[in-house]
Amino acid sequence: MSDAQEQGMSEGARRLWRALRSKKVGGAKFRRDVPVGPYRAGFLCEDVRLVVEVDDAEAGGAPRDPARDQWFFANGYRVLLFRAADILANLDGVVSIVETELRAAPRNAGAGRARRTGPVPGPAEGGA
Repeated sequence: MSDAQEQGMSEGARRLWRALRSKKVGGAKFRRDVPVGPYRAGFLCEDVRLVVEVDDAEAGGAPRDPARDQWFFANGYRVLLFRAADILANLDGVVSIVETELRAAPRNAGAGRARRTGPVPGPAEGGA
C-alpha cells in the first residue's frame, strides 16, 4: 500500500496495518478495507475469517454498529476490536493478541466472535 493509500487512515490504523501486512503477523495474509457482505472489514484474514478493527470513535470516527457486528458473527467471522489509543501505546501487545487469535482459529472456519474493547495489557501486566 502506498503512502497515498494510507493517508485516510488514523495513526493507530496505519501502525496496525504496517504490522499486519506482508504476512508479518503469524504468517497470515491480511487485506485492508475489504468488502464483506453489506459491510467493509478494516483488516481481514479470510483464511480464518478474522476481522481486525480499529475503534477510532475517540478521534471522531464512526461509532460501533451493533447490527454490523451481529452480521459478521452470524456469518462466521470473528471480530477483534482495538482502541486506537491502545495500538499507539502498545502495538506489540495488540499484535500478540492477533497472533493468539490466529493460532486458535481453524483455517476457513470462523465461528463466533472475539471482541477486545478494553485496554491492552502492558508488558508488566502480562501483555507483550
